[in-house]
Amino acid sequence: MTAPLNPEDIRALKSLISWWEQSGVEALPPLPAPKSARPAPPPSMEARATGAQARQAGFGAAPTQNGRAMAQAAQTVGELKQALDAFDGCPLKATATQTVYARGNPQADVMVVGEAPGRDEDREGAPFIGQAGQLLDRMLAAIGLNETSAYITNVVFWRPPGNRKPTDAEIEACLPFAERHIELVRPKVIVFAGGISAQSLLHSKAGIMALRGRWHDYTLSDGTMIPALPMYHPAFLLRRPQEKAKSWQDLLSLKAKLAAL
Repeated sequence: MTAPLNPEDIRALKSLISWWEQSGVEALPPLPAPKSARPAPPPSMEARATGAQARQAGFGAAPTQNGRAMAQAAQTVGELKQALDAFDGCPLKATATQTVYARGNPQADVMVVGEAPGRDEDREGAPFIGQAGQLLDRMLAAIGLNETSAYITNVVFWRPPGNRKPTDAEIEACLPFAERHIELVRPKVIVFAGGISAQSLLHSKAGIMALRGRWHDYTLSDGTMIPALPMYHPAFLLRRPQEKAKSWQDLLSLKAKLAAL
């Protein structure tokens, strides 16, 4: 059995965590309280009201809407955004600032589908605009693509708290909208940026290390097949820049595929 932390250890941990937070680290686990600590006070009236509002909106309970029916009813990318704004079936929506939908040109030949929004995206309401997004823009620019020739979105449309990985249930709630998004855009080529989007939309259990660098067929509901290329997520490349050489090979493969279409 693990011995409880004494007050001095807890103060040291709090100081370390404060430094981490200033450095941008998020979603740290709560510190254990010392044995002598008093029980936590009951939630305030404001907290209880917020929780009640979330429950009234349908969060934390079984969804009251059919997400697939709502997504399929959308006939344009604008209508799909309206459907997402009205959808209550993903609990992430209760903790996010806003829906993060897309940026770029929906008539473009290339559609990039990432994983989930981060802090910057949640604040601004557009995907891939933080450090990882800036790297993605540079990667696309290296083969002559920009916001007029590419359309950028995610498979999950609300930020998971602390930038954690979305759960299977959260991905599943968003998947009908992500699939309909691709159907409405009908790009010539899809780039799956990261393992979550590649695995979810290709219905594969293989990891991104195995999926990247190889072309796959993404099949629309009407049987139309679109070539799809999984790549490393730019956030992964920021953590492991030694993998950029592989991503450059993938970008050259993407450029060659576009030239051949």
